[in-house]
Amino acid sequence: MIVINTPLRADIFQKAAEEEGLIFVKKTGMKLIFENPQGEDAKKAEALKKKWKGNKDLAAIYFQVLPQ
Repeated sequence: MIVINTPLRADIFQKAAEEEGLIFVKKTGMKLIFENPQGEDAKKAEALKKKWKGNKDLAAIYFQVLPQ
């Protein structure tokens, strides 16, 4: 499982995560929870965070990407 914490624009992060192959499970408060069918959640979470911090639209928004 991978959790994305974001207080703003959760819709953008959900779409971006699904484009990366993650499967949306549920939203709880500010947390978006995804299933990672590829395994190795820690590596995937780190790669997503690095990629999104380089995206000018997403980097301006506070977010966290954590393996669960």
